[in-house]
Amino acid sequence: MPSPIPSRVRRLAVAGLLIAAAACGPSDHAAAGSDEAASSSEAAASAAAAIQVVARDYSLQAPDSIPSGWVTFRFENQGKETHFFVLHHLPEGVTMQDYIAGAGIPFDSAMKLLQAGGTKADAGKVLADGLPAWYAKLYEMGGAGLVAPGGTTRFTEKLPAGTYLMECYVKNRQGTFHSGLGMLRQLTVTGTPSGGEPPTADLDLTLSAQGIAVQGTPTAGQHIVAVHYQEQPDGVAGYDVHLARLGEGHSVDGIIPWMDWMNVGGLVSPAPADFLGGVQEMPAGNTAYVHVTLTPGRYAWISELGAAQGLVKPFTVE
Repeated sequence: MPSPIPSRVRRLAVAGLLIAAAACGPSDHAAAGSDEAASSSEAAASAAAAIQVVARDYSLQAPDSIPSGWVTFRFENQGKETHFFVLHHLPEGVTMQDYIAGAGIPFDSAMKLLQAGGTKADAGKVLADGLPAWYAKLYEMGGAGLVAPGGTTRFTEKLPAGTYLMECYVKNRQGTFHSGLGMLRQLTVTGTPSGGEPPTADLDLTLSAQGIAVQGTPTAGQHIVAVHYQEQPDGVAGYDVHLARLGEGHSVDGIIPWMDWMNVGGLVSPAPADFLGGVQEMPAGNTAYVHVTLTPGRYAWISELGAAQGLVKPFTVE
């Protein structure tokens, strides 16, 4: 449904961001865990630079800088809670410290208001009145979709050079956003090109106001899914997509309200399904690629804040 605050504002759920930058975890390269046997999916993405990111409760480990162009992220969740990370492209000259200082207080105030029973409209006004002018130039440039504890996902996207902020804003059981507990990290995308190329997809998924459209049949096995951002609306949630496996007792109706961080119970770990990854919001006209392995069972593609608008696509793998 329409929101009182712009997409770029709604996408950030930062509670208690007035923390030391050191709380974002070590700045070393995360050690890569053992992958599955080489597959056609991995071979297709081999031309793109491989970036390792590890999530723990509560830190993000990643390189300090990566090349621009086509890159493949391998995101491993070593925590006990569900995690993701979104890539916020910061305006020129703005750093993570500027973000903490400029956005921390209004977001903290907005979240406290929601938790005290305030309305989304009131929380949106707090943000609109409190955020710095440069915040309007911040935008999302992909990132890893939701991943269950112990899970790993891969996705490939094209990144322009610039300064980025990596953030996980899933909540813990007490309702505190992971970003407020240390899951924030600055990342530099250099002007050095990766030399990579996009992989070849065997499934196509298109995000638009009409919903989630899928071309191709998802079967058991490995796939590369091309995610096409056909459009992004103004004034409502931006379109992203996450892959959920629906186990016994899970339902699409149970996931939809959970996807909205502005609900007090929204994005509170544990999740009401087993999430396998996906890709975060990108500007219209972009395409990203999600590498998935499917086994027989029930699944759903679902957009974080577009879920309530009908951006949900259940499917079954025989």
